Amino acid sequence: MTISKQFSSEHHALLRGWIQGVDWHILGEMCSSVANRSETQAIVKLLRSQLAIKARRLNLITHEAIWSQERGYTADWIDLALKSLETLSSLAPTPQPDSLVTVWFMAKIASRLEEASIKSLSDLNTFINERGHDWWQGLPNFGLKSAKIVEALFEDYAHDLNLTLDLSKKVVIENTSIIRTSEIAPFERFLPPELLDGSSGSNRAPMDRCKVEANNDYEAIQAWLSLWISSNQTFRAYRKEAERFLLWAIMTKYKSFSSVTTVDCAEYLRFLTDPAPESSWISSTSSRSSTQWRPFKGPLKPVSVRHAKVILSSLCDWLVGQRYLDSNPFAGLAYENYPKRNSAIEKVLSPALWEKVLGFAEQQAMNQEHEPNQHRYYQRIRFVLMLAYRTGLRLEELANATVGHVKRLSSDDQEQYWLDVEGKGKKYREVPVPPILIEQLNRHLGERHLSSLEYVSPDTFLIGKIRGDMKEGVSVSALARTLKDFFIEAAGVLGKDDPAIASRLKKASTHWLRHSHASHAVTRGVPLAIVRDNLGHSDISTTSIYVHTERDDRYKAMTEKM
Repeated sequence: MTISKQFSSEHHALLRGWIQGVDWHILGEMCSSVANRSETQAIVKLLRSQLAIKARRLNLITHEAIWSQERGYTADWIDLALKSLETLSSLAPTPQPDSLVTVWFMAKIASRLEEASIKSLSDLNTFINERGHDWWQGLPNFGLKSAKIVEALFEDYAHDLNLTLDLSKKVVIENTSIIRTSEIAPFERFLPPELLDGSSGSNRAPMDRCKVEANNDYEAIQAWLSLWISSNQTFRAYRKEAERFLLWAIMTKYKSFSSVTTVDCAEYLRFLTDPAPESSWISSTSSRSSTQWRPFKGPLKPVSVRHAKVILSSLCDWLVGQRYLDSNPFAGLAYENYPKRNSAIEKVLSPALWEKVLGFAEQQAMNQEHEPNQHRYYQRIRFVLMLAYRTGLRLEELANATVGHVKRLSSDDQEQYWLDVEGKGKKYREVPVPPILIEQLNRHLGERHLSSLEYVSPDTFLIGKIRGDMKEGVSVSALARTLKDFFIEAAGVLGKDDPAIASRLKKASTHWLRHSHASHAVTRGVPLAIVRDNLGHSDISTTSIYVHTERDDRYKAMTEKM
């Protein structure tokens, strides 16, 4: 979103709702194209920033203060903010070539322009035209998003400024923001010392057999990381573990990555529980461009240590397979020293708590005092809870499910309904849909003013939007946020007199419903192989984590007989 002369009617309504204290999930459904709470909050924050900038451009200091601060709760503040919104909406500041960049851009953009001695819009115009299409790459810590905001201003005010941008040039600009260093730094800025770069590591396989284009450890790790998209969460997790281990090997052991031994690896895993000295390894900042960046925010818990071991062992296995390393030094470590906690069982709603949550959703869905959009919101929540719990689908599988994926089959006993699911790794499976869920689905379709299962369009999403085209589905992030918000709301009501319930529900997420589905099924005697197939697990050992009969028996015996 760029800074424009006027807000759209949708954004205007969104700001009015924010001023008047409308709930976030209602704002998202009523006034924007997303239902995701965090995305709606981000949009409101940006709109407020734009109004503050507009007020500054008009030299309306009092109005700027309203939008630069958090929302007030008094009637006087609400009245003042509504009047300010109307005033700023009716005015249009006009830039001049000599206007200062500090007046016309947000502080972060303006400060980086000023660092490059760009004071006015005329200076900025000259700077851009000299460098062409990729002009922004010559500015430290200046990204494409900021560049688009700058370019949009010149486009919006072309007539007033009488300045034209020439983006046709293709000038190669050296990116001065990335300065390699041999001190502790993020992977992309780290330059291993020549003697410790691994070009002659003691664990290197014969170079004539190597299948990866890498002359040293840094390039080998870089090749491994290139298997994932850089914006992917997996990439960031893998890069973090690789850079930590590489830095530790060089800075603490004075060894190259390709020279570490199994004994070194065991020492590193112990180091993770107490990274010392703290000044070298621990920092609170997460900015990778900051000189204060450090690899850790604090000591790692046992489960995180095990996670690091798994990732690093995977990296070394890959490099062995590529014939870069001769052996995997992590392979010799004892697995028993780093047991995996059964986190799935910890993320299960007990049958009693699940009934309370479902009952609360039902109560809210039937509450006639709610506004229409709020009423539809709770109706959808009720259906999503049932769909997730009854099928055990993953979050993405829930968001992607359509009516066309539901198929009706005849059997000797009764009509059967099955849901076609494409899960992780594009693996196909069929999930049985119980009759009660078909009833819930038809009711939900009716609540969306759509026909029943047999007559509605096959491309209709099972979980639909609250506003707009009711056949359209919601995004994965919006669905996750909606369920998270509901669990937090439920925690405040159901856990009002029980802090344990409140704490548990505040931690709950969509995936807890999948865990609860599996755990409750196993407890009720459903064969493990059937639960495995429903969940889409490749290995039954993965499903066996839900078998906790022995643990339950032990607990019952010790509490009832002692």
